[in-house]
Amino acid sequence: LNRLIAKNENAIAIQIYTCIIAYLILKLLVIPKEAGTTMLDKLRYLQAFMCEKISYVHWLRELALR
Repeated sequence: LNRLIAKNENAIAIQIYTCIIAYLILKLLVIPKEAGTTMLDKLRYLQAFMCEKISYVHWLRELALR
């Protein structure tokens, strides 16, 4: 949480809670050792994995295999 985007109290609370949830998810995430061990490595691994699962190419490939 480098900087706050919103100005009102409710929006700031939501930003803080979102950062805490994201941090806890990254702490719980188990990734292969080859991907790295830092939080940034975990975040990059998670982003790559999520993009693979929601890309149209992956979706079409799964449809073609049926």
